[in-house]
Amino acid sequence: MGTSTLSRFQRGALAQLVSEGHHTYQDMADALGVAKSTISYELDLT
Repeated sequence: MGTSTLSRFQRGALAQLVSEGHHTYQDMADALGVAKSTISYELDLT
């Protein structure tokens, strides 16, 4: 019982990740870009 419940939950989570995958990836890429530019800016100051 526990295994089927867990796998059903995992499938639901995976399906949600896949459906939101592109948006999430774009958000991460944007956040990484901001972090990189912030870090390089701070490094240039020192």
